[in-house]
Amino acid sequence: MLLYCFFIILLKNIIIEKSQNDRLGEKNMLRVKYLIVALFLTIFLTSCASTYRQVPLKSPEEQLAMALEKVINTPELSNAMVGVMVQSLETGEILYQKNADKVFMPASNEKIPTSTAALLNFGPDFRYQTRVVTNGKIAGSKLAGDLIVIGSGDPTIGYRFCERRDSCLAFASWIDSLKSLGIESITGNIVGIDDVFDDEFIGYGWTVDNLPYSYAAEIGGLIFNENYSTLSIMADSSSPKIDIALFPDINYLNIIPQIKLGEETKINISRVYTTNQVLLKGTIEQGKKYSRNISIHNPTLYFLTALKAELEKSGISVSGRVIDADEKPELKTDSLFTPLFVHYSDSLKNILKILLKESQNLYAESLVKLLGHHFGENGSFDEGRKVVQNSLRRFGLQEENYQYMDGSGLCRYNYISPAYLVKIFRRMYFHPYGEIFRQCLPIAGVDGTIGYRMHGTIAQGKIFAKTGTISNVRCLSGYAFTKDGEPLVFSTMFNNFLCSVQVVLDVQDQICMLLSSFHRVN
Repeated sequence: MLLYCFFIILLKNIIIEKSQNDRLGEKNMLRVKYLIVALFLTIFLTSCASTYRQVPLKSPEEQLAMALEKVINTPELSNAMVGVMVQSLETGEILYQKNADKVFMPASNEKIPTSTAALLNFGPDFRYQTRVVTNGKIAGSKLAGDLIVIGSGDPTIGYRFCERRDSCLAFASWIDSLKSLGIESITGNIVGIDDVFDDEFIGYGWTVDNLPYSYAAEIGGLIFNENYSTLSIMADSSSPKIDIALFPDINYLNIIPQIKLGEETKINISRVYTTNQVLLKGTIEQGKKYSRNISIHNPTLYFLTALKAELEKSGISVSGRVIDADEKPELKTDSLFTPLFVHYSDSLKNILKILLKESQNLYAESLVKLLGHHFGENGSFDEGRKVVQNSLRRFGLQEENYQYMDGSGLCRYNYISPAYLVKIFRRMYFHPYGEIFRQCLPIAGVDGTIGYRMHGTIAQGKIFAKTGTISNVRCLSGYAFTKDGEPLVFSTMFNNFLCSVQVVLDVQDQICMLLSSFHRVN
């Protein structure tokens, strides 16, 4: 303003001087023009600077919200359903939300309420207990009677923990226990009692095209090798020969091959429902190998068949056959049993690491039924669901606001909102089991289902989150730690997208990187 006044006064003096002294002539007029231009430029620039100073700077929180909005509004997702929520665990402030209260298909984010309920009700040190008994007696080196296995729903018995499956005995500790009792032969049968769970092997709403594969394995009171066998198809590189192998090789699945050599490897697998007949159709390239994990039917008989095979392989002969005790209810008379030993699973906290980091469906479904067995009326999904709902009710989540239809998320009738998932994660963060729960989640760039994602970025090691994956559904929910170490909880749910899956994964990764790089100004 002072500069403006100075130029007005100067201009006035020049005009007066001109009127008094005509000798200045054109020279003075030129000076006047220059001064007028300088005056208006000065006023204009001063005005612009003043206007610029009046625009407030965006806060870090506003900048984060704007950046998230830009990423989420990618054009390829314009026709998708998107729900996102981000909240600070320190202040409770909601940093961003979009459709946070609408319900979405969670896919394997369904494992979050399942795992939460299991941890709250059983505790982290819980172990499955599978009892091995007999209705006979030990006479010298013989077990004169049946070897009876009373199932607990333990999903961990099998080859998962073998370094080399081809030389591993999944029942090695069982064999050692029998031999320590002096048993070298069994004159009776190998019997399984699976009454800890009901006989509903398949989750509600599971589609037929999923059933042949291990991620839709049947649920039973006796579980071996996660209720699947590994199918390997090998085409010889120098001949038309095609070899087909199964592991474990216990003659359980009946493979019907209709495969021939072709220019591409394209194989369709179907298992006739309620049978163990597996039909293979398609082509395989010469010199190529194809492998898939195939689900089995009747988990109890599968378990017993594998046990009998390993007993005989280890030198313990079995005179009888394998029997599901449902065929002979008289074999379930507990008063006739003599205990031999008990098999304990690993702790629940370690089981949850497999369940959440690897998104293991069978582990989740087993836990739901086990909740029903221990805290409900029976080992059914419906009874287990009631226990899960009661657990969520403690967190302020009423069952009318979400739909829990299976324990793993394979069902497409599950619905929950980002806001509800955030609430579960928030309550678990402050729970005494909170750190155990967080360490069970996949870690970006480190392990689990996001171990290959965000590697080498600022988000590596700072995102602890559960993925959710079924057709046209991708979810990622969990914890993020900012540049300052501030803990955030977030949920991203993408449904009904028609773009490539990679577009959605990239958007999720960008969201995680924005959260990890977030920095508040003190």
